[in-house]
Amino acid sequence: MRNFIFFIISLFLPLLGFSQAKENEQVSLDALLNDTQFSSDNTQMFEFIWWLPRKFWEVSYAQDPTSSKEDFMELNEIFEDYELFGVVKGEIGHFGGITYYPEEAILKELVINYKGENLIIVPKEEISADFSNFFMIIQPMLGNMLGQMGNNIHFVLYKSIRGNEVLPVDPLGSGVLTIKLGDFERTVDLPLNSLLLEKKCNEDGKLYSGKYIFCPIHGKKLVNQ
Repeated sequence: MRNFIFFIISLFLPLLGFSQAKENEQVSLDALLNDTQFSSDNTQMFEFIWWLPRKFWEVSYAQDPTSSKEDFMELNEIFEDYELFGVVKGEIGHFGGITYYPEEAILKELVINYKGENLIIVPKEEISADFSNFFMIIQPMLGNMLGQMGNNIHFVLYKSIRGNEVLPVDPLGSGVLTIKLGDFERTVDLPLNSLLLEKKCNEDGKLYSGKYIFCPIHGKKLVNQ
């Protein structure tokens, strides 16, 4: 019986593959934003969700020559055990104008699920002074960069669930992150592709996503760099 179990495991091991994480300095911020920003294709409704994991700030600080390790450590400390999402929703008018939803309406529609567990929103009265100051700093910056859309991004803070040990959400880990905003839904299969080192095909030397196990052209197993 034991030999049979080892035989079954040996069949599946090659399918699991092994992916290497990029150094923070190697990660493309544009690719990371593409992996963590989601919008619907609804022509009558503008829906946008931005997941800001701690890894995003880690990469940003690593690539910003003006920041210090102490700055990142302070930010990382206040983010511990929390997940942050920026959310925008609005109705698109006949002439392209957008009537944005207030925060209360958005919170009624927003559901974040990870490994089968819904994340719990942190009540406003429980948000720390540091986090409140952080929101006060970042909101005007987004307003200056994105105009009305930036002014209408609502930041929603979620608690980590410790009971079932499914959190915090690890962008380099496994599992599925499901984001719902009303009828709009997006499923994120982790790990995030932008954080993985590309794998190489030995046939032609081309690089492919770190999530791939086999070359999509030649069918042979890709190798880690």
